[in-house]
Amino acid sequence: MKTVLVSGASGGLGYAICKRLLEEGYYVVMHYCKNNNNILTLHEQYKASSFIIQADFMKEEDIYRLKECLDKENICLDILINNAGLDHVSELEEKNYYSFNSVFTVNVYAPFLLMKIFGKDICARKGHILNISSDNTIDKMDVVTMEYDASKAALNMLTKDFAIAYKDAFVNSILFGWLDTPMNDIPKDIKPLLSFVSIEKAVNIVLKWILTDKTGAFEVVSE
Repeated sequence: MKTVLVSGASGGLGYAICKRLLEEGYYVVMHYCKNNNNILTLHEQYKASSFIIQADFMKEEDIYRLKECLDKENICLDILINNAGLDHVSELEEKNYYSFNSVFTVNVYAPFLLMKIFGKDICARKGHILNISSDNTIDKMDVVTMEYDASKAALNMLTKDFAIAYKDAFVNSILFGWLDTPMNDIPKDIKPLLSFVSIEKAVNIVLKWILTDKTGAFEVVSE
């Protein structure tokens, strides 16, 4: 049974990934920041093959505490899925140090630190690291998501860097288009005009990439 850590597991794509992994027989560590209602239900259903852990990725010490907690439980990762993400939608005039700092801390530094502190275990098991990125990094949509888009471009670069650094692991990124998740604050009258990647399709692609023998690769999934 392979062990997977999914960050940002409490809703949207993260929850759907965890549910499918548990159904497929993986041991799943489900990370959340504030709301654990959905994953508590999953944990009740799969008590023997799941573990829930809280960490605020704005706090470096929380990430180290996450690692210490898993070590105490003798939980060693085969797979890390960096799914947690933060967006800040605003007009250019409203963007500032705080909007950039918060988004980059969660979307770039937290995945970097998770890859760094779990890398030895994952390499030893010839495991996988999968970063959930965005196709906005190659086809910019709008200035209002500037922080998010720039942070995901940085995450793409980290993918390449860690693929070189971790010769015994497989490190890749999926660049998703619009996913219809709670993270998207899109007016109901506009939604029908947009093309979304279905959650089912997204989960299928994630499962494919945690079995791949490629490294340092990207897949763009726009619809």
